[in-house]
Amino acid sequence: MTTPGLLSAFDGAIAAVRRLEATDLRTSSGASARPLLARLRDDLEARRGEIAGGAALDRQWAGRVVRWVAEWIPEPELPLIARLGHIVRLGTGG
Repeated sequence: MTTPGLLSAFDGAIAAVRRLEATDLRTSSGASARPLLARLRDDLEARRGEIAGGAALDRQWAGRVVRWVAEWIPEPELPLIARLGHIVRLGTGG
């Protein structure tokens, strides 16, 4: 069962990614984060669509995404990790 809270959590994460896409964000290694952000946005939008259609949140996918973003997101942008964690908590009942 999909909760409005879970969809809202996806919306918040997608909006955060879009805000970061509008900047010249650099990864923790100094490279442009633009392609990584686009990939993350596309993935979040696709998963949101699946959830809206009644699918359950895939815990493995969620864990992979959080770890992947943690690898490259610069420290000042860690709130994005918190948004992704919120999706995990709502989607897994934790």
